[in-house]
Amino acid sequence: MMELPGESRYVRVNGINTHYVVAGEGHPLLLIHGLGASVATWRDNIGPLSETFRVYAVDMPGHGDSDKLGVDYSTDNIVRYLAQLIEILGIDRPAMLGHSISGGLGIITALRYPNLLSGLVLVSSAGLGKEISLYVRLVTLPMLGSILENPRIGGTRFMLNNVFHDRRFASQDLVDELYRCRKMPGATRAVVSILKNTVNLRGIREEYLLLDELKRLTPPLMVIWGAQDPIMPVSHAYRASEVVPDAWVEVFDECGHWPQLEKAPAFNSLVTRFLSR
Repeated sequence: MMELPGESRYVRVNGINTHYVVAGEGHPLLLIHGLGASVATWRDNIGPLSETFRVYAVDMPGHGDSDKLGVDYSTDNIVRYLAQLIEILGIDRPAMLGHSISGGLGIITALRYPNLLSGLVLVSSAGLGKEISLYVRLVTLPMLGSILENPRIGGTRFMLNNVFHDRRFASQDLVDELYRCRKMPGATRAVVSILKNTVNLRGIREEYLLLDELKRLTPPLMVIWGAQDPIMPVSHAYRASEVVPDAWVEVFDECGHWPQLEKAPAFNSLVTRFLSR
């Protein structure tokens, strides 16, 4: 397991043994990683953000060191799981930071539980447009998905090489950590199942297109993107600013799908400034 700032803990939520890392004091901030990742996604963020906030970085069901077998991966169930997680941890109105597909989960959570969150930060988020990379769409096809998501170490490095604009960020320790988690029993099924709920061969499913719903959000909204994101096009970020003119939208140049790692110092500063307002 990769060593991260903070304390590694487990909690049972709706029968799912959930791993999370907690650090710092202050207003609670929940970090939710994207598909096929883990709390390692936040290795360069937990420490700096914990200087201001009480940070909870969670391994989502099917990922990292959380349970993978016997889990219902429907969107409804995972959103309900997030609300239960917040309740069980005794967190009072946390801010939520959702990356990639979990950005969409953050939007749905904020809509269904309008008094639950104090702020929402979407990072390279799903749900703001139909377009998504061909590779992700192909994973939804029968049989092909399991082949493409086969947890071989070469496949893990291929994935990381394609999410970063600067491939030097696909470091060996990050490859090793994600490979460790992705080869666990049930991990491939989790990724394919979640993708099939939200994506088809034409792109993001209609029921997961949430752009117009942003107008109904109660918590303040921040959107962060990489200008060279190969997974979710940066045009989605600009669409969000058109729907919610008061949203704080930041686009990093020379940056791919994981700006929290590729632009970590600027990312941490922006999130801290936004959530401290």
